[in-house]
Amino acid sequence: MTAVVWVNVALAIPFLLAFIGIPLWMTFRRPQTGPDHSQAHAYLRARAALASAVALAPGRVTGEARHADRIAA
Repeated sequence: MTAVVWVNVALAIPFLLAFIGIPLWMTFRRPQTGPDHSQAHAYLRARAALASAVALAPGRVTGEARHADRIAA
């Protein structure tokens, strides 16, 4: 092998180490933790509570009843 090939190999090694090592270092430095879904659960609870409150409200006509009235008319 010529000297140019050996220079290319010598230059490729640090780039390969950096290409592999930097993401690996970033992974170990900041390990991935589980996602926090507490706000999503609170939103879904509030949405369900609102839906049940609207369904129980007196004098309110739901969308299904309104749709049935249109079909009957």
